[in-house]
Amino acid sequence: MNQYIFVLNEQGERITSFVDNMISKDELLDHAKKEWPDAADYIYSADGDSMLDEFMKGKLYVNGEFVTPQPKEPTKAEQIGEIKTYYDKRFDALDKAVLRRRLANADISDLQAQYKTLQAEMVAKIKAVK
Repeated sequence: MNQYIFVLNEQGERITSFVDNMISKDELLDHAKKEWPDAADYIYSADGDSMLDEFMKGKLYVNGEFVTPQPKEPTKAEQIGEIKTYYDKRFDALDKAVLRRRLANADISDLQAQYKTLQAEMVAKIKAVK
């Protein structure tokens, strides 16, 4: 049984925790407030182990109860980044194939066509991001 002070942000997400069974509740709270003066909330629990388990599951503490956060929608920049990462891997494979064929003095026109097709696909997917 451990006494905890949970330091929370505005959304109810745990920033950090303080645990100490050798000092009083007030001393522990004062220490947390000194270390994190800009925190939105400080929650004391005489038996914080179960609360810690809930925070470790990714839950938020809002209005005195634990809630499951809503999944975050990726931003436009994140979506575009994912698209570029996916196509970069495919372009790398084409680059290697072009290099091998050039070293062998072989025709690369089919690889050039694949590159143009991939480029057009990528641009279309990026333009579709809202």
